[in-house]
Amino acid sequence: MKYYIIIAILICVILFILYKYIQAKQIISDKKGEIKTSEALFNFILQHIKSYILVIDRNFIVEKTNYYAITDTEDSGQPKRVGELLNCVNSLNKGCGNGELCKACPIRQAITETFKTKKSFSNLETTVSLRLSDKKTFKCNVAVSGSYMNIHNRPEMLITIHDITELKQAQIRLQDALAKTERIEKSKFTFLEKLSNEINDQLNCILGWTNLVSTDKTLTPNQQNEYMNLIYEHSDQLSHLSNDVLRLARIDTHKIDLQMTTFYLHEFCQDIILLRMNNTHPNVELYLEGDTPNLLVYTDQQKLYQVILNLLSNAQKFTNKGHIKLAYSVDKEQNMINFIVEDTGLGMPPKIHTYLFERFYKANAFTDGPGLGLSICKAYIEAMGGTIQFTSSEGRGTRFHFSIRKEPIPAGDVALDVYK
Repeated sequence: MKYYIIIAILICVILFILYKYIQAKQIISDKKGEIKTSEALFNFILQHIKSYILVIDRNFIVEKTNYYAITDTEDSGQPKRVGELLNCVNSLNKGCGNGELCKACPIRQAITETFKTKKSFSNLETTVSLRLSDKKTFKCNVAVSGSYMNIHNRPEMLITIHDITELKQAQIRLQDALAKTERIEKSKFTFLEKLSNEINDQLNCILGWTNLVSTDKTLTPNQQNEYMNLIYEHSDQLSHLSNDVLRLARIDTHKIDLQMTTFYLHEFCQDIILLRMNNTHPNVELYLEGDTPNLLVYTDQQKLYQVILNLLSNAQKFTNKGHIKLAYSVDKEQNMINFIVEDTGLGMPPKIHTYLFERFYKANAFTDGPGLGLSICKAYIEAMGGTIQFTSSEGRGTRFHFSIRKEPIPAGDVALDVYK
């Protein structure tokens, strides 16, 4: 009887142990499933996160990374250091850590310091040069963070690298836009202030000379004519000022209506040269260069006139020796008419080139006008289907180059078009 009891107890113990074994095995299986799920989730995150994640040892060798998944490249299986993995120009030339610039690399310095002090770092911003191909390199901005880890007495680091190139470019564009807005607002205030003063000055001159002519009976006919000319001159300046403001208002409301007419370009340019001849310094040669005297064009004659007149006028203000040239030519392939206004005047320093076409900007604060001419010219040229650029060197002169689209001559004017 005793033996049966002992055997029963042993069977119960064995069954209990077997139950616990099966239960433990099930728990282990569940844990393995969780681990696999977690690992799959971790790998999924690594593959889709918009940053490079690297686990490295103290020799900078990458042990695990999502670089290949993000860049859709194949892992060669060969151990690589950080710079070699990322195609750093210095690392590819001489090996990671051996390049001339490696010692000064802020990323390498931060990683080295972290392994030494066991203190993590974050948001280290720097610029790195990466090689895209044998002949092409690319500079990008990155933000790097590093966390120190000691797993099984083995020092490692988790490196996170964010590509912030687009963010930096957006910040630069935003800063430029803010600076431009501030300049425009400041220029507008200055412009309105000067506009008010100029209107008052012109009106005071007109009223003063008019009062003198009408009340002073001792004036000779010659004096009266001289004062009347002054009245006309100030009235004309006032008219130009108001016209500039009106043109600017039309440009702002996108109401640049082209009044198309057909005319001979060479004769048109000659008339402008003759008109500006008296405003040219005696030591300056003003001339026209164009070898197609019978070129017929179809465009807005008045707006083209304003553009050329404005560029020539600016050239005359700053040129007291050498030459001022107006030239035109036809680009048959692009179907464009090209113009050049070139002078040997003072030129402009590079620092103001960026702002030259901005409204209210004046390269020289002591010149007449509100600083609207070039911005109006640019808008007119673009409305006529063209573009404008310039080159200028201080002390050597300025060269404006602009183009307008060569529109087909209307059927009624084709008989006049002798240029083919």
